[in-house]
Amino acid sequence: MPEPTQLSEDLLSEMYLFLEEVSEVNEDTEYDSSKEYLVDAIKQFVQDKALTSIQEDFQTPFVHPMITIQKWVEELKTAVKQALVENPR
Repeated sequence: MPEPTQLSEDLLSEMYLFLEEVSEVNEDTEYDSSKEYLVDAIKQFVQDKALTSIQEDFQTPFVHPMITIQKWVEELKTAVKQALVENPR
């Protein structure tokens, strides 16, 4: 089993702000390719934290990762917020 990646507090904060934006407009969220690094970081975070239901949704063929993020945004916000609390500088 691979070792979980330690995400920086700055990246976790960026992820949380991104998730806040998504939750405010959810279905109206427009995909911005400049945020791809955050989508990738969220996917890695989900894998590292073994959030299996979300991880399975990310693996669904032909479904863009933003759909999964929109579906699980509240759970993702909670998990990222918890990671920020657990890993202060």
